This record gives sequence, structure tokens and C-alpha cells, in this order.
Amino acid sequence: MNLSHTSRTAAVVAAATAIATLTGTYASASASAPAPGQSALSRSAAGQSVQAQAYGSAPYAWATRRGSTVGIYGIDMHGQSFTIGGTVRMALFSDSGPRGIPVWTKDAVARRITGRPGGAFDVRTGLLDCTAYGYAKDSTMMVWDIATDTWSNKVRVSTSCNDSLTR
Repeated sequence: MNLSHTSRTAAVVAAATAIATLTGTYASASASAPAPGQSALSRSAAGQSVQAQAYGSAPYAWATRRGSTVGIYGIDMHGQSFTIGGTVRMALFSDSGPRGIPVWTKDAVARRITGRPGGAFDVRTGLLDCTAYGYAKDSTMMVWDIATDTWSNKVRVSTSCNDSLTR
């Protein structure tokens, strides 16, 4: 069989695309969390198109201070553009803790919330908002969309007054 140079190049490109697609699919099914900022799906062009179709934009998270009548303020986490019905894992990374290893995690389910694209959530973290007491922001919160193997943006928070995180 004598293939022209163009035909051989097309065959190689098709094989590479199939391998990249299979690799992205296998990696997204992995149960272990990727490092923040990495996504197995983002490693292949096919994975990026699947990711874009899942929620139309990158997962986005933000934190707010929960009000208090007794002077104890908490951190609430919010998010949008996650996989609807999928599990999201909030992870807190302390500036003074081990690099890349969360000191706190909590899971939630992303669901439809009016006015927000994709799957969304509103969660009481149970963590104190230490900026209310004059502490500087010393931790980073990120949310992992387990279904698409994608991390949200980084959200800076202050958790230095939370004794349970330092034990």
C-alpha cells in the first residue's frame, strides 16, 4: 500500500486526536484530585470543547461574610458554571500550610439556581471570617468540579483565627 505524504499525515493526525481524546476521557474519570490549576480535560483539544459545552464558561467561585447578631462572622462560599447535579469540592489552602495540600475540604452538589449559569451552590463553610477581626487574608479557597476535573478561580480569605485548622 503506497500512501501519499498528505494521506500519511492525515492518518497520523487522526490517530493522535483519538489518543488525546481517550487520554482526556480516562484522566477525567480519575478519582484523585489534580493539582490546582491543572485539568486533565484541558490537556486535549477535545476535552476543552466538552468542558465548554458542559457549562459555557469556566467555573467561578466567590466568598461572602455571613452576618451576625452576636459578633461571630462566618464565610459562605458561592459558585456558578459548575456541572449541574455534580459534586463540587471546596478546598482551603493555607499560606503557612503544606503547599498544594488542603487544610480543609467540604463537598456540595451544584444545582440550578435562578440567575446563575450552569450548576451553582451556596454553602455555609463553618469557618470564621477573620477579616472581621482585623486579620489579613492568609488562605486561598478553590472549588473543584469533580465531573469535569476542573478547578475554579482562586478566592482569597482570612482563616488565621480558626483554631481547628492549626491543630
